[in-house]
Amino acid sequence: MRILSILAMSVFALAATAQSYTITGKIDAKYNGKEIALSEQAVFVDTVVVENGAFKFERNVDDQIVCCVQIPGNRRVRADIMAAPGAAVTVDFTQNPAYITDNGGLNDKLNEVNNAVAVAGSAVNAKIQELQSKGMPVNEIQAAVGADIEGIYDIYRKAIEDNKDNMVGAFVLGMVASEFYPTLGALDTMIGKVKYATKVPKVMMERDNLLKADATQAGKMFVDFSGFTVDGKDIKLSEYVGKGKYVLVDFWASWCGPCKAEIPNLVELQNKFGGDKFTVLGVNVWDEESKFKAALTAEGINYPQIFVPQGNKDDATALYGIRGIPQIILFGPDGVIVQRNLRGDAMKKLVEEKLK
Repeated sequence: MRILSILAMSVFALAATAQSYTITGKIDAKYNGKEIALSEQAVFVDTVVVENGAFKFERNVDDQIVCCVQIPGNRRVRADIMAAPGAAVTVDFTQNPAYITDNGGLNDKLNEVNNAVAVAGSAVNAKIQELQSKGMPVNEIQAAVGADIEGIYDIYRKAIEDNKDNMVGAFVLGMVASEFYPTLGALDTMIGKVKYATKVPKVMMERDNLLKADATQAGKMFVDFSGFTVDGKDIKLSEYVGKGKYVLVDFWASWCGPCKAEIPNLVELQNKFGGDKFTVLGVNVWDEESKFKAALTAEGINYPQIFVPQGNKDDATALYGIRGIPQIILFGPDGVIVQRNLRGDAMKKLVEEKLK
């Protein structure tokens, strides 16, 4: 009987802990009949159909979580939302961006942070415009508003510190992680201080990105990936890298201005050193196939290419922790990474030194 009593008490305690939260949505009537999906902690859990420009989710939860509400494939109808036991969240997709409120709860605390940043940001922009109107050089403007921009950063830092024991602090950490904590050690330190950090998908995605970047730094062996040749044949990075020659790999896209600025340097290196000991290899990412192929001719590219379409089974940029392009990496004859983040004259000097 005592065991049954203990079990009954445990079930009662569990039932008392888990409470429902609701997300009530307002949306343009043109979406009537469309399904809206709900994810919890980046895991799909439910869908509802829009009726009369509205929708509603109700689910049980025993702790604070991050949800995502979206019409699949529609970037315009997407919102990240914080939920907690007993929370009543409203999301208005008729506003841009979507407005989220919850009667003074987690999302309204985040609104206070965002509003403070918006006010400070408007003041900085006004100051920049005033200085520009006076003809002040860019470098002097940057110096003049440096303290103001640091003040905006402090709003985020204070929000994390003041809310380190609730989801708001973790959510804000996810917003600024890539900007404020660019190393794995720095981010891990913050994750250890902020209670719900590991439950925020953006935080953990950034950590995974840093792990991959750390695993592909100078001195590490290359990580293989696949793509397609210009004529559509399957190809892997390993068909070039680790084959006894230096390979300068350029991750680029046809729409990327800084990428195009480096192409003449890469063509020059290919013309000067291309052969048994060296080659340049382009890896086209985040691009459309037709635009990629057109750019080969327009930019006078004379070195081999791997085209990695969006949605490819291998995400080349993710494997190398790449957040921005161009990213140019020199691989040694044995496939070991010599150096990342190469550009311009420094890149040409390094290649020449290695090929002496």
